[in-house]
Amino acid sequence: MLYLTQVEYESLNPHIPVTFQVLTESATFDIDANGIISTKTKLDYESQNNYILNISLSDGSATDHATVFIKVTDVNDNSPVFGTTNTTITIQENVPAGTSVTSVSATDVDEGFNALVVYTLKGGEGKMDIDTSGLILLEKELDREKKGFYNLTVVAIIVGDVNDNPPVFSSSTYEVSVPENEVLGRALLTVSATDLDAGANAIVKYRIVNQQPPSSSPVFVVNLTTGQLSLSQQLDYETINEFKVEVEASDGGEPSLSATTLVVVRVLDVNDNPPEFNQAAYDIFVFENLQKGSPIYTFSLTDKDEVGTKTDYFFFLKFCVIAYHDKIINSGLILLGNLLGSSHPIS
Repeated sequence: MLYLTQVEYESLNPHIPVTFQVLTESATFDIDANGIISTKTKLDYESQNNYILNISLSDGSATDHATVFIKVTDVNDNSPVFGTTNTTITIQENVPAGTSVTSVSATDVDEGFNALVVYTLKGGEGKMDIDTSGLILLEKELDREKKGFYNLTVVAIIVGDVNDNPPVFSSSTYEVSVPENEVLGRALLTVSATDLDAGANAIVKYRIVNQQPPSSSPVFVVNLTTGQLSLSQQLDYETINEFKVEVEASDGGEPSLSATTLVVVRVLDVNDNPPEFNQAAYDIFVFENLQKGSPIYTFSLTDKDEVGTKTDYFFFLKFCVIAYHDKIINSGLILLGNLLGSSHPIS
């Protein structure tokens, strides 16, 4: 059994269990209760190198469907085959060095690096050699009277890949700015790593290995195969305004090699907090002989949002017991409107 990938889903009610089902290619693939897709049989790249899976997700009352595209990667599991196994060549003894004697060809049904064939020649005794294309060339002049027969053996070798290259990220650090009211599940950015090896040794998978500051449940998730980073918890600028997420890329070799990169997520403030007075009620005493237009009291307030996201504050005097035509300006300062007859509190 080989675990391939895990599908992501969102449940409207986390208390109701869901069930997955593979609707097509079910003889080859299976899916468990966590959405992890695995193989049921051995795959063969040369027989079929891609599959289209239709899967369903149900909570008993509602059902959703998705399509999963699976591409099979080639491994070096086939030997090279010569087109001709035996042949006899006649060559004159007076031909100059560098003359082409014959050519051989071997093919391999594998692909890419796994199909690269290297030739070696045995029995040439320093007189003949073979190049990378399979062409046998005369290295030195022949003398039939000294040796009139050469039994040449050509060996075709496939150079197998060893997992000696770790994945390499396209950047050592990624940075992204995200507003604090960003929608959950929205893709923020995609990290990308490549591996110079071939076949399974070059298959890269991603996971988050560290998040600072930490949280009881992950704030971010990364797609196992694409490296796409998305949001899984609501952000709050006033609580945390920057995260550092360490993402690891590992290859499919044995043993696996890995590399990490840092994603810096800066949370942008939005105007989501109202201004607040420093107290709920005020008692203000004013002398009766205070002149019209004189300052009476200045209010102060606070706003949890950052400077730049706040708008100007507008004050409105909605009700006053004694001073009927008092005014309040945008700085929070109350100005006396009419002269007062005696000392009264304003509340």
